[in-house]
Amino acid sequence: MEDLKQINKILRDHEKRIASLENKKILLKKTGSKKSLSDHIIELRDRGAFKKPLTAEEVHKRLVTTYPCDFSRVKVELVRIQGRGQLRKTSKMVGKKKYVAYVW
Repeated sequence: MEDLKQINKILRDHEKRIASLENKKILLKKTGSKKSLSDHIIELRDRGAFKKPLTAEEVHKRLVTTYPCDFSRVKVELVRIQGRGQLRKTSKMVGKKKYVAYVW
């Protein structure tokens, strides 16, 4: 008889844990999936940010408010996105210096 009580207790504990995990999954679905750095840059492009050429530094300044990341990551991701044909590479004069810029 005591064995049945222990088994029932163990089953209830397992059911609680499973219910807890299912609630966490539901919360993750409601909040949306995580977006990558690439997704954030493409979202900027879709909103028209790249109509004028932007340097990596300018893109980083726009991204930091919504997606905090290192400047070097932004530079690398811009090169990758450009390689996939989702942005075009150009040059931009800032002062007397020529910089690589990205445009769409």
